[in-house]
Amino acid sequence: MQGGGGITVQVDVADGARLTSLTSGGREWLAPGGPRLPGVFVQAGSGGWDEVVPTVAACTLADGTALADHGDAWQTEWMLDSSDDTHVQTSVRLASLPVSLTRRIEATSTGIRLSYTATTGAPVPVPLAWCAHPLFAAEAGTRLVLAGPEARLIEEYPHRGRARDWPDGVGATAIKAFTAGARSSAAVVHANGDILTLSWDSSLLPYLGLYWDGGEFTDRPVVAIEPSTALGDSAARALAEGRIRMIGPGRPFQWWLDLTATGSPESISAAAAEWPHD
Repeated sequence: MQGGGGITVQVDVADGARLTSLTSGGREWLAPGGPRLPGVFVQAGSGGWDEVVPTVAACTLADGTALADHGDAWQTEWMLDSSDDTHVQTSVRLASLPVSLTRRIEATSTGIRLSYTATTGAPVPVPLAWCAHPLFAAEAGTRLVLAGPEARLIEEYPHRGRARDWPDGVGATAIKAFTAGARSSAAVVHANGDILTLSWDSSLLPYLGLYWDGGEFTDRPVVAIEPSTALGDSAARALAEGRIRMIGPGRPFQWWLDLTATGSPESISAAAAEWPHD
């Protein structure tokens, strides 16, 4: 489908409703992904954009429920609810928890919007750790940029809980970190001035994970912007700390992400001015 600003999207419904292509102005923003082995998330074919839910790290909840690495939505065939030139709507019922998730991708005047609805029929509240999981291709000079004041980062990998400085680009090894405070937008900025901006409601998605990997877990350099409903990669830990979205019967939880792409010299100058420095 095609959205505003020349953004086009391709979705593989059978492969976890993964976004396999996201283009604008002749640029493919996503790292390529190929066929994947069942149950193995980190492999050569793990490019593209996945919906990671109900956890990132494999863990076991206090009631004994085991949650798989990067959840189970990415390895489940979704239902195609409806589609045309301006939207694609898909849905899935999770295997691990009594949760159903619907995602609608639709065109806006400036790009695309991904709208989500999560529901449960369980008689008690259910934890929902969801995060966007786009692996953006990161050629030399690619940066992640946040709007607003300089961000403090709390490392999730490789040293969980350690305060750290902003990475100076994409290094050879992987870094996953969360901002120490809510944010409502972030952007991928390429050296030639191309910018892809993700925006969301920080009251709905109060946690932001950021990822840089020059080849530790991927076969090419990538970066990721991962707004989330939980703090950290483990749903079990987030639940124990009270830092996770809970959903209950008759109370659907809805949230959204907006994507816009630009490439003007003015845009790159504005983004560079917001780039965090020590």
